[in-house]
Amino acid sequence: MIRETLRPHLDKLLLALIFVVLAASTILWTLSDKTPPAWDPSDHIRYAYDYSRLVAHADVAGFAREFFVTPHYYAPFVHLVSAAIFLVFGASRLTGVGVNLISLAAMLWAAASISRDLFADPASVTDALPRRPPVALSVLPALLACCYHFNAWLMHDAFLDFPLTAVVTVAFALLIRADDFKVRRTAIAFAVAAGIGMLVKQTFAFFFILPALLVVFRVLRTRDRRAILNLALAVLILILIAAIWYAPHMRDVIEIYRQNQRAAVSENEAPLFSFDSNFFYIHALISMQMQLPLAVLFVAGVVYSLVRCRKQSLILHLWLLSGIAMFALVANKDVRYTVPVIPAAAILSVCWLREFKPGCTRTRGALKVALVAIIAAWALVSFFNGQWPRAGWGTAIDTPRYRWMVYARNYYGFDHRPLADDWSVPEIVRSISDSSRANSIAADTGPPHSPPILGVVVNLPYLNPSSVALYSRLLTSERAAPPLTDVRWVVEPSMVDRIGDCDFLLVRTGLDKAEWVAPVERDVAQLIRDNPNKFVQVASFPIPLKEAEAIIYRRSKP
Repeated sequence: MIRETLRPHLDKLLLALIFVVLAASTILWTLSDKTPPAWDPSDHIRYAYDYSRLVAHADVAGFAREFFVTPHYYAPFVHLVSAAIFLVFGASRLTGVGVNLISLAAMLWAAASISRDLFADPASVTDALPRRPPVALSVLPALLACCYHFNAWLMHDAFLDFPLTAVVTVAFALLIRADDFKVRRTAIAFAVAAGIGMLVKQTFAFFFILPALLVVFRVLRTRDRRAILNLALAVLILILIAAIWYAPHMRDVIEIYRQNQRAAVSENEAPLFSFDSNFFYIHALISMQMQLPLAVLFVAGVVYSLVRCRKQSLILHLWLLSGIAMFALVANKDVRYTVPVIPAAAILSVCWLREFKPGCTRTRGALKVALVAIIAAWALVSFFNGQWPRAGWGTAIDTPRYRWMVYARNYYGFDHRPLADDWSVPEIVRSISDSSRANSIAADTGPPHSPPILGVVVNLPYLNPSSVALYSRLLTSERAAPPLTDVRWVVEPSMVDRIGDCDFLLVRTGLDKAEWVAPVERDVAQLIRDNPNKFVQVASFPIPLKEAEAIIYRRSKP
């Protein structure tokens, strides 16, 4: 009796179990890791903190200025959601990735929904379970979408790409359910999701360009006035939601695109339309994002979908093609940019499960169970290797030009086990705050009225202006308190003039033994040597680099 009661809800129970396991692993990883978030994650968390602080103090004018006037290169939806989490639970590393746990739940639901809606065979429905597609057809692609190596580690970092992947998947689920905009309620829901997607990250639109052309063509071809009206209404709602932020920030959006072009030059990216540029993201998908074993499954699923279910899978192919093609046309390449195509790849990878209909032979049933078990097991291996890799683990197939990931770590070492070294960032922030307070007391000026200004010259993945600025917020003694330090970037030669405004400087030693040194670091080191009376060493801190320390200098003002 209990078994019959649970069977109609088995897919939901399994999805809930998957969420609990993956979320628990992510929470444990975040609590165990001491490394400061890198540049972008630190920036996104501190933007959220600044929004939450304005809301906590009911500073309506300040919030409006921050939202509408202050230059921002990234849309604010994720920052606002994180700010709401901070207001309830406080600001921390863990709550900083709380939006990722919400995104995980949304992605599991949306991937399962898409797979059911596209590939469930009505003829396979049994009398006992009406309108219930095979459980594996919905649960397995959702599991894959979240367990690919790249998504596994993204889940514990505050990049925008994981929430973007979730909202792209939700929007596609609603687009498919809208049935070429015949269903007004779902059409409006899609428009809202798409508007929110544009407020997550401006690249949201890249994944919908080709699918949108297909859907618009199909709607117009039917000459169904209701569907055309629903389409127009959805477009209007989408534009109105997105315009809230894009209207005042269009210059910022254009500027970030220009910065992307400049970065492509400085990073020696392959020229546009060259072989390396055109195929960068295809290689990234099947190596770094999926890794080879699950990439083989993906290729098999694509072949099956093209032979057996072209009509049902067309929108998934366009989703993949749109994301990869659009980013291939962007000069600066980064494997993170095309992560939102992964759910489409996951669904295509196992669309062949539709062949295993209820009532099939015992042999076919046993084969299905075995295949599902093997794929699910390897998906979990992929996930836990992404979050908890053991030292020395990793296999790759080397070719003259590419490295094909089989069971390895990648992406600049961000997908690492929790590490104990915090790069002394918390101690640096506390030391500057204490030193500033001590100087004020010694000068009999009372507590400082504004936070000390710190110029950060060092610009490494875990020790940089963004991470220091983040911890100057996370280490405040009260909720929604002002930052302990005012951080200024001094990481390029053009920024050296900012030193004149700074109370302190943060640099590193060991430049002669470092693998990479920015030119401005050598310039500032020479400036300090030439002016020993103007720069007084306050403290030094260990960092995990060969014969190197982080040094704080106090600048003596005339």
